[in-house]
Amino acid sequence: MAEIRMEERTQTNVLPWLLGLALLALVIIGLVLALADSASGADVGGAREVGTTRPEKKDETPRRLQQWASAGPAAAGPTRAA
Repeated sequence: MAEIRMEERTQTNVLPWLLGLALLALVIIGLVLALADSASGADVGGAREVGTTRPEKKDETPRRLQQWASAGPAAAGPTRAA
């Protein structure tokens, strides 16, 4: 006749499962943030831009405002002291 053995079941440890789920959540969050940054088109810089130069923008400020700003606060006229 066949012999039937009953083995005691050992308690499984939950800690590795929790650590694995936390790691998976961090990986998913990292991927979402990385995709969101690349989709936004923000000019972050990085390895792709090493050695490249950005063209300088032309100053569109009217000439008389440039002269007034470069003259400083003395050219603005007298101020009233309180």
